[in-house]
Amino acid sequence: MRLFAGIEIATPVKDQIALWWSEAGGILDAGLWRPVSPHLWHLTLAFYGEVSGFEADSIAEELLQCTSDVAPFRLKTAVYGLFPKPSKARVFWVGVEEDSDCNSLKHLARCCRRAGHATVRKRTAREAAFQPHITVARSITHHEVVDLQRLQMMADVPEVSWRADRINLYQSILGPKGPQYRRLERFELNSSRFRTRGNYV
Repeated sequence: MRLFAGIEIATPVKDQIALWWSEAGGILDAGLWRPVSPHLWHLTLAFYGEVSGFEADSIAEELLQCTSDVAPFRLKTAVYGLFPKPSKARVFWVGVEEDSDCNSLKHLARCCRRAGHATVRKRTAREAAFQPHITVARSITHHEVVDLQRLQMMADVPEVSWRADRINLYQSILGPKGPQYRRLERFELNSSRFRTRGNYV
């Protein structure tokens, strides 16, 4: 199984971003970019890659502890950007930031990454710095060069906020039209770390 931990995007937020993208996305060359369907939008906290059922159990137990002492918090949309950079763009994204100064999002992402360090992927300690975002389009070819002057014409992302009260463990299923995501398990924030859960083996 190819797994990652992430936060759902609330439906009203998806609707607002989709409305913005339907107009602003025309700045990019439609023949070179493939939009990501809104039902697949999420905020990735940690990527674990291919894992066994036993390893998935271990990750889930770690995630349960990560969420046990973090209270729900608010998130909001921010600026847009490109990964890795405009001259070699593969991903167009909408940024996300915490709607306060409590750093719960960074703490949660750090703990979710450590769940991978403690179980299946020691090398995740060398991952890039956490930059919360929602992927809204991917380049059709390997890399695209984006015209910065045209990009500056794009309208600002509307600021929309929502309450994050749980994280999910997802399975990423690769296909010819891009990945599909299946939620395997949900972890409520500020929940008891002693609750029971199912196993993957």
